Amino acid sequence: MSKLIVAGTLTLCGCGAKLPFTQNKPVFDSTYTVTASITYDNVKAKADITRVNGEEWNITFTEPKPLNGLTIKLNNEKYSASLGGLSFSSENNSVYSTAPHIIAKAIGALIRTNAENSTSSEGVLTYNTELDGNSVTITANERTGELISLKSPHHKLSVNFSDQKPYTLVIPDDEKATIS
Repeated sequence: MSKLIVAGTLTLCGCGAKLPFTQNKPVFDSTYTVTASITYDNVKAKADITRVNGEEWNITFTEPKPLNGLTIKLNNEKYSASLGGLSFSSENNSVYSTAPHIIAKAIGALIRTNAENSTSSEGVLTYNTELDGNSVTITANERTGELISLKSPHHKLSVNFSDQKPYTLVIPDDEKATIS
């Protein structure tokens, strides 16, 4: 009871003392779809990024026109790409997989990041991490955990996120008939 009174008194007096409470950290280990405006070196693109689970990502480009419909799938360090009826495997560090690799791995690292690696200012969490020995900065909404941006100066990669929403698996009608 006396600890509660002391904590209440410190809170009311506006003292700068730290209380032994921990702030709830947003949960980054979730599935979602987010729209991304991507600048990679001198290339500008837009894509819908879906985190299906911890190791599976789908990145579908919507702009520029030559990339519209190109989907890059990352699953347990395996990369594949498809466009219309064409599909092919892609090696890591190829032109098709570098930016998706950085995005997926850096965001995936947020799950293992603790509060010491982040700062908070005006409702925005900033995480500084390393990916393959290079600095990556990710910002997110402090309250919701929704992604705001990703910056990797070494890779000349800048991503701005918007329209994040939970991902739900859509089961095609023909598969629904076989599920009982």
